[in-house]
Amino acid sequence: MKIEDVTAGKNDQEKVDLDGLQVPVAALKNLLNEGYIHIRTYRENRTFSLWGKNCTACLSMEQIQEKAG
Repeated sequence: MKIEDVTAGKNDQEKVDLDGLQVPVAALKNLLNEGYIHIRTYRENRTFSLWGKNCTACLSMEQIQEKAG
């Protein structure tokens, strides 16, 4: 799914539900600013795969939360 679609109309203090995991909108917006466009959730191990035109990453829930600032 596109990060932009998930965060549309949300403020930085909100959280969004991604396959049962509550992810801070601020973290997703920061990842979007870093160049990531898509996110895929792996609920069973609480990790996320992210990718953009020039970057890819696999982040844990804790790493995503750190991106919220």
